[in-house]
Amino acid sequence: MRRLFFQGSILLFIAGSFAAAQDVSEFDGFEDEIQAKVTAVHVADPLEPFNRCMFWVNDKLYFYALKPIARGYGKITPEPARECVGNFFDNLQFPLRVVNNLLQCKWGGAGTETKRFAVNTTVGVLGLFDPAANKWNWTPADEDFGQTFAHYGLGPGFALYLPLFGPGNLRDAMGKIPAYFVDPLTYVDPWYARVGAKGLDTVNTTSLNLGMYEALKKETMDPYRFFQDAYQQNRLKKIEE
Repeated sequence: MRRLFFQGSILLFIAGSFAAAQDVSEFDGFEDEIQAKVTAVHVADPLEPFNRCMFWVNDKLYFYALKPIARGYGKITPEPARECVGNFFDNLQFPLRVVNNLLQCKWGGAGTETKRFAVNTTVGVLGLFDPAANKWNWTPADEDFGQTFAHYGLGPGFALYLPLFGPGNLRDAMGKIPAYFVDPLTYVDPWYARVGAKGLDTVNTTSLNLGMYEALKKETMDPYRFFQDAYQQNRLKKIEE
């Protein structure tokens, strides 16, 4: 049991290194283009030495632990099966999305999320498939507590690189507190099943995106600054939507 807890904790800890790649996946260009896009976004970084340290730790753990595990998992698990696993965990995030759509008075988004959850949980076999998007083009209305805080006027504060989640800022870090209580996985018992589920989600997501983080990192002289700036720009874009 202790060994399982240790392995699950490591998977959660190094998830932050991949979170950086996920947060900038929308950008088509690399450093020069992103630097041009983020000129209007300035978030103070008074904890830069600590943040860089956390980036370095997560980066090393990604390459030496998470990536090899994800590659092995991908070899024994067909891609369609991994996509179903990803759909299942995405469907579980319905409470987070619908609550934040409601808090921001985005009634259309809340309605879309409710329809998606109802269809995918039934027709989509507990969320393993996504007929809501594939057949009716009901795409997720992604909203979280960080965006809700911004909606009510709370600024980003300062840059904060969390070991479990990658680049971010104080506002988004605060948003993870209520998100913890809205996440259905928080209430999974026993505790090691909860840790295992979160670990599986991390490994599965990484296996479907192997190479993206490395490609982005390779094209920049300062990966830490690149991912931080891209994250802040991406968050600003989502908040303005």
